[in-house]
Amino acid sequence: MRRETIYDEVYDAQENFRLLLDSMARPGKINVLPDMDILPPTGINKSSTLIALSLLNADASFISIATNNQEITTYLALNTGATVASINTADYIFLNGDQAPALIDGAKHGNLSYPEESSTLIIDVNKISISPILNAVQLILKGPGIETETVVYIDGINPHLLQAIKELNLEFPLGIDLMLTDKQNNLICIPRSNRFVYSTFN
Repeated sequence: MRRETIYDEVYDAQENFRLLLDSMARPGKINVLPDMDILPPTGINKSSTLIALSLLNADASFISIATNNQEITTYLALNTGATVASINTADYIFLNGDQAPALIDGAKHGNLSYPEESSTLIIDVNKISISPILNAVQLILKGPGIETETVVYIDGINPHLLQAIKELNLEFPLGIDLMLTDKQNNLICIPRSNRFVYSTFN
């Protein structure tokens, strides 16, 4: 299993973290992560890998329930030092957009005393765009960081998975934060403070 040496744990991590912060502050805004020469296993987007390299460390825990999860788990643990955890305790959950919502049953979504003790989902999809994509999911976002509403199109996500996330986030400040990445290194974030509706664009 490859250990990445091209990734600078200070400079690159800070650059990517700034993009993550901007995406969280402006839900639905598409940011593009740098196209670095890293070689993650199949089954995880390069942009999701860059997020992992930026956020995971010895104090964080994660689980991969994506396709090829064993290789992804080994790779992320080797390159970040983070702890592999169960779905019930993981700080970060990596999965593919076409997977079933039952896979995130039990994910941490905080409690009234400690709402911040919740998971972040990092979901791989095929394409994220502000332009319509035939047969993709149209997301309309509202809430903090959005003046009126933001519309994005997501190709490669299970609408039932979105519904499960939506239900987990009904009782803000409880809920989970969501990051979506695609194969072109695009990224959007949907904090649990935001609301969204979705439909299939056709």
